[in-house]
Amino acid sequence: MALPITKPKSLILAGVFSCVYFVAVFGSGMLGIIAPVMMLVGWVIGITINGIVVMLYIAKVPHVGAFTILGALVGLGMTLTGHVWYTMLLSTPIGLVADLVARTGSYRRPLANAAAYGVFNQWFIVPLLPILYNADEYFQYVAESMNSVDYAEKMRALFSPTLIFSWTIVVFIVSFITAMLGMKMLRTHFERAGVV
Repeated sequence: MALPITKPKSLILAGVFSCVYFVAVFGSGMLGIIAPVMMLVGWVIGITINGIVVMLYIAKVPHVGAFTILGALVGLGMTLTGHVWYTMLLSTPIGLVADLVARTGSYRRPLANAAAYGVFNQWFIVPLLPILYNADEYFQYVAESMNSVDYAEKMRALFSPTLIFSWTIVVFIVSFITAMLGMKMLRTHFERAGVV
């Protein structure tokens, strides 16, 4: 017998919600064109929007593998749009960990779902990892892609190892809060799905 996540309806929903998630992240991330600090603002906006998107997704697909598939598809999208090649390799197991967290509440408990979303969004750190071990090459790439050495230098000054570490905490907190708000907004749907 097929696992619930492998049923056609679940896979179609996973694909659709992955696209919506990616568009929200990529679109809001484009604010970074204005200035490096706006990357952080854009990511917060994307995480906030997707708090609702992902909570609706797991209400419709409350099965182990939901976050894993989301992680794989979003990571693939980020890799294809020029981010570090191993984004998908790490976003997929991060999704699996998020699945395990959500499973502790059977994909029905708000605290478990919100924590899972916080864990899942740790993939946001992966594209920044080259700063920690190959900063010169990373910022040279930024300067070339943005056609601005000044932009790259401002980004280097902002994205210190301390900020990257702090960002992991901020991502989790913002994700957790927005997931809880998302579930509150989707209360009617969650009640039908059996959330208690």
